[in-house]
Amino acid sequence: MDESRLDKLEKELSELKTKIQEQKPKKEKKPRPPSDYNTFVKNFLADEKKRLGSDYDHKVAFKDATVSWSKNKSKV
Repeated sequence: MDESRLDKLEKELSELKTKIQEQKPKKEKKPRPPSDYNTFVKNFLADEKKRLGSDYDHKVAFKDATVSWSKNKSKV
């Protein structure tokens, strides 16, 4: 008796979850323009690639970009 009641409740819960998921309208996401930080890092990494060539290490360059951003963000 308890098993059939449990099965009914599980089925009902599953149906409710499905119903809730169907009711939520999906928001249309519009791409945002890049922030000043995104633009800075993109340009910084491109410059580092040109400057260092085959010695370019992304981890080091990205760390340098974040340090440079922190020092210069008031100027941007």
